Amino acid sequence: MATPITSATEGVAATSWDGVTIPERVRNRTSVALAIGGPLGAHIPRRPGCYLRTSRDRQGDAKSIGLQLDDAEARRTGLGWASFSEVYRENDTSAFKKKRTVRADGSADWVVVRPEFRRMLGDLLSGRIDGVVFYDTDRLARRPRDLEDLIDVIEYTKRPAVGVTGDLNLISDADRHMARMLCVMALKSSQDTSRRVARNHLADAAAGELTGRTPYAWNPNGTLRPDRARVARRIYESFSEGTSITGIARELNRDGIPSPRGGKWSQPTVKAILTNPRYCGFVSYEGKHRTENHRQRDGWGRVLISQEGLPVVGKWDPVIPRKQWADTQLELDRRRALSAEKGILTNREGVNHRKYLFTGYLRCGVCKAAMSAKRVAQRGHVIYYCPGRTRNACGKVSRRAEPVDQHLEKLVAEWVRGRTCPDPGDGASAPEDPQDTQSRISAISTRKHRLITAWATGDGSATDLCPDDYYHMLSAMNAELDLLEQRAAEHAVATEASRRRDHAAEWRDGGFEQRRALIGEIFTAIHVMPSGKGRAPFDPAHICPTYVN
Repeated sequence: MATPITSATEGVAATSWDGVTIPERVRNRTSVALAIGGPLGAHIPRRPGCYLRTSRDRQGDAKSIGLQLDDAEARRTGLGWASFSEVYRENDTSAFKKKRTVRADGSADWVVVRPEFRRMLGDLLSGRIDGVVFYDTDRLARRPRDLEDLIDVIEYTKRPAVGVTGDLNLISDADRHMARMLCVMALKSSQDTSRRVARNHLADAAAGELTGRTPYAWNPNGTLRPDRARVARRIYESFSEGTSITGIARELNRDGIPSPRGGKWSQPTVKAILTNPRYCGFVSYEGKHRTENHRQRDGWGRVLISQEGLPVVGKWDPVIPRKQWADTQLELDRRRALSAEKGILTNREGVNHRKYLFTGYLRCGVCKAAMSAKRVAQRGHVIYYCPGRTRNACGKVSRRAEPVDQHLEKLVAEWVRGRTCPDPGDGASAPEDPQDTQSRISAISTRKHRLITAWATGDGSATDLCPDDYYHMLSAMNAELDLLEQRAAEHAVATEASRRRDHAAEWRDGGFEQRRALIGEIFTAIHVMPSGKGRAPFDPAHICPTYVN
């Protein structure tokens, strides 16, 4: 091995070793640290950030956040760090409650929404800040997913994150493991509290107390608001007279009546009142202890049923009679069935209302976000467009809908022509329905209709029924119908794969729902690429569908 010889090249100190010139700045650098608490832990940030959070601010004065900032400043001074270059405040923000969000590709996820926490991670990753002071691990994260996101950034940037209430520095392996354990303990504490609160809500609901958000027509103490009660009665009366839900919203806006939140009335707002069982005195419960997901077909799915199979009655003053509310749910079912027969896609089971065949499948070719559709009154036509920042999209792509639809319909026609139509002479036949499910559904539906008609008209067959018996029989019929319909649906899904279908006939003669279902079998996504500046002519090459394998 040659002996290193120190030399200078062009005025820069260097060392020559076996013919290799090694700059002095490289020789003086320590690239490996066996003790993580050594060089890395001793890093003194010059642009530190501070993260503060409170779960609930009852007074609205952010006093707790201010106290946390005072303690964080003292901790920063004790560490010898520079002044905070950014303070991330999340006041009155939960680190435990999750919300359903929709990704750009249309799939769903359940995450804790904390914008400032995410901004802090981005700033630490980009180098805008080079260290973090947080108040405590339970203020920092109560979900392991959030903590791991921060740890990933710290491991990549090699920058410290220290707590005020302890000696944790997440740049250390041991401290990271301790933070993980503390986070799991905090999560357990939050889940225990959530369970106790949910149990108390269920007990209050079973006792007939007014729980949850105060409905439109009542004060928080359960007393009626006469002005709003009149509006609610008007909504039910207009609906029973045949006015559509959209028409009711239009009339209320025309008369200048503010909505529950003080804005304009909309179809979902009116429907929420029509389906809320509290307006007739029934207890509504949609809490954690429900055993099945609530389906927004009518208000009966929200009614809390007692052990005897009867609706639980609340202690507040009702706005409308129970019979009027029950008749409203029946009318909602009738209109929904009528809309389905006409091929109109209704807003049920939480599905977005669709007006156009290809919405939901169209994606922005730049950011991959789902594209929306709207009618441009000035131009007199419909466009597909990337929604922009309101939905975390770019907003750079838009296209007139008519030529896009025509091109996609040609692609669908080509696809269905490639499918073999069933041969009526091959002796194949559709599988029979299991047992007599359909006949039982028909029989129960007839009995249900006769019962409701007899109760509504005061027919002799219903004179011996008390209200509790009537609602008990109706609830039992609804439960049996739900079970039979579920069985029929499962059988239909199981046998669909074995059937030979005439796809061309489905596309040619099918209604709106059937055609959209067929589109879902053909495409997984349809990307609309940008066409450049100006109003360029339509180019089919800019429409890039992805077919189902």
